[in-house]
Amino acid sequence: MHGGRHELGQNFLRSSTTIDTIASLARSTSGPIMEIGPGDGAVTAELYRLGRELTLVEIDETRLDHLEDTYPRAEVRHADILTTRLDRPVIVGNLPFHLTTPILRRLLRSGRWQRAILLTQWEVARKRAGIGGSTMMTAQWAPWFDFRLVTRVPADAFTPKPSVDGGILTIDRCPTGSIPAKSRSEYQQFVRSVFTGRGRGMKGILSKMSITDHRTLQSTMDRNDIRGDTLPKDLTRDQWTGLFTELTTETEQKSSGNHKTAKTTTQPKNAKKGQTMRNSKAPQQNPVTEAAPEKPLITGEMPIVGAQKATEKLQASIPGADPKAKSHDKGHLQAERGFMNQHQKPQQPQPRWNLPRR
Repeated sequence: MHGGRHELGQNFLRSSTTIDTIASLARSTSGPIMEIGPGDGAVTAELYRLGRELTLVEIDETRLDHLEDTYPRAEVRHADILTTRLDRPVIVGNLPFHLTTPILRRLLRSGRWQRAILLTQWEVARKRAGIGGSTMMTAQWAPWFDFRLVTRVPADAFTPKPSVDGGILTIDRCPTGSIPAKSRSEYQQFVRSVFTGRGRGMKGILSKMSITDHRTLQSTMDRNDIRGDTLPKDLTRDQWTGLFTELTTETEQKSSGNHKTAKTTTQPKNAKKGQTMRNSKAPQQNPVTEAAPEKPLITGEMPIVGAQKATEKLQASIPGADPKAKSHDKGHLQAERGFMNQHQKPQQPQPRWNLPRR
C-alpha cells in the first residue's frame, strides 16, 4: 500500500531520517507505547523493534488486516483518536494536519500519559513550542506541560506531498505543576481574559481588568520582570504562573479582610461581655408612650357625649350619590387644578393707556 486517503488527511512518512528521529525519541522513554494513525507502518516497524508493549489506533479499516498480520504482538484498535482512551504513558503519532488542534486538546485533557512525540504541521509545532511567541493554548497549559520543538520536516518527506512542511513536537508532563490542579480552570480563564482583553501591553490590559490597584499591579509586574508594554504572547511560563499566583493571593487577602470587617460591623453593640450588660446608644422608646392610645385625650376638658357619632354622620356619603363622581363645585375644581383652570388664561394687568378716563 502506498500513499494515504485524502478524506482522512493521511500523509505517510517516507523519509528514513525523520523516522529514525522519532524512533530515537521513543527509545529514550520507558513503558508501553501508543501510536496514533500508524497507516502503512513506517514508524510502527521501528517502535515494534523496541520490544515493548505497543497499541496501534487506526481509523482506516483498510489498514487493519495489514497491521494485524505484520505486527502480531501489537494491540490494534479500530477507533477514532478523538474518542478512544489515551491510556499509555508514551504517545507517538503522525497527526492529520487538519485535526491537529482537536487532538492536542484531547491529549492535554487526558491525565494518564507522560510523554508525547507528535509530527504536526510546522506552524502548529512552532507556536506550541513558543517560537516567536506562544499562543493562548500554550500559555493555558504551560504550568503542567513542557512543549519543545525538535526539528522541521520538509513536505517532500510525505506521500502524498502536503502543501506545508511538518514539525516534530514533544510534550512532557511536569512531575509537579507550578500551579495546583484545582486552580487550573481559574488560571486558564485568567490567561484567556488577558489574551482577549483590550489595552496596550500587559499593564494596560490588566488595568482594565480591575484586578487590583495600580500600585500593587506595578509592584507585581516588577517582581516578575514584566514590562508594561510586554505582549501576552511574549510571557514565559514562570512569568504567567508568578503573575497569576500573586494577583490571586492579593485578591483573596482583600476579600478575607472585607469579610472580617463585615462581621465586626454587624456584631450587636449590646452584646454581653462577661457579666456586664452594655446599653445601646440607640434611642429607646418609653414603654408608657408605647401603650398610649392612637388618639390622645386632652386633659382638662370633658368629652361631649355623642360627638363622635355626629362627626361620623357628617362624613357619611349622600344616599344615591356616586362617591367616585367628581364635584362640580368651582372651588373644588380650582383646588384640584392648582387654583387655576388649565384652559383659563391668567388675567393680565390693563395697560395704563387703556384705563377709563375720570
